[in-house]
Amino acid sequence: MPAQNFDSTKALLHDSNFYYIICTDNVGNYTYINNRYKNSFGHISADFVGQPFHITMHPDDTKVCEEVGGKCYQHPGELFPATIRKHNGQGGFIVTQWEFTLMVENGEPQGVFCLGYDITEYESAKQQVERVHKDLETKQEVLHAIAYEQSHIVRAPLANIMGLVGILKKLNLNTSETAIINMLEDSSNRLDEVIRGIIKKTDI
Repeated sequence: MPAQNFDSTKALLHDSNFYYIICTDNVGNYTYINNRYKNSFGHISADFVGQPFHITMHPDDTKVCEEVGGKCYQHPGELFPATIRKHNGQGGFIVTQWEFTLMVENGEPQGVFCLGYDITEYESAKQQVERVHKDLETKQEVLHAIAYEQSHIVRAPLANIMGLVGILKKLNLNTSETAIINMLEDSSNRLDEVIRGIIKKTDI
């Protein structure tokens, strides 16, 4: 196994304002945290070193960490992603995204190196977009239902009226009757155009 202890990365990002860094030993206890992690989750513990990795996270995400950590040992040198919910100190959780990889020294595994960051705002925006999309789908279904009614319920009697107008125009009518039939035909045609326009706009 190549040497991978990440000391230079820890030194570079120890005071990062964006990235979390944690390291755990081979049994899953903290061996290192950077200041970003300490400041963000200090409400859970004043000293993380020696404590189990799962004390900051949602209980349901513990298994995710165990599975991803296992992959690190199976495939040294590779990175594995994980999305983990962490206690926010206010009864809720923030959402964090991580990359895990194995730390190796003198050919022996030393634990897992984890680099993460907060994606809570991204997840919130994503959920909002999904809600809007679902709302639009619901409205589209309503429009389709309206278009169906227009095309099958409203147009049926309208077609009968238009057919009747066609028959009446073939009869011997006086001037007044002809004018009435022409007005009825014009109104029917305009209503038919409106209905067809509604149907076209709803893609039916």
